[in-house]
Amino acid sequence: MTSVDAAPARQKRPIWVWLISIFFFVSAGRTLLSFFLIFSGIIPIDALPKAYFERLTAIDYAATIIIEASSFIGAIALFLLRRFAVALFATALALTFAIIIWQPVTKGWIEAMTGPGLVGVLVGYALLLILVCAYAWHLNRKGVLR
Repeated sequence: MTSVDAAPARQKRPIWVWLISIFFFVSAGRTLLSFFLIFSGIIPIDALPKAYFERLTAIDYAATIIIEASSFIGAIALFLLRRFAVALFATALALTFAIIIWQPVTKGWIEAMTGPGLVGVLVGYALLLILVCAYAWHLNRKGVLR
């Protein structure tokens, strides 16, 4: 037996790991670009979204940054098949639910969001994070994540 034969076989990444990672890489970039375009004034916004952004505090921005960073780093960890992807996605999910409860009550979030934006956040992102957390947890239980 040669040293090449003794080396452990590299585990192939499941297709869902690729898709989830790509989605969150693109999503983080899109979010950063959106904030840049809005705050630089390149994209004008209506009065209601503008009033919403003016009511945001450092805590709101910090929560958003933590959610995006946890999702992005979680995607990297998942791509690398690391266990801590589960904790990072769970952190993003918990903060997303907290923001979904907090911002409509205190910031006028619902009035600022348009129909597609509201559906995208409430259904899309939260549901996606639930599914991604469940999938990462499943991979961890199967021993795929190390």
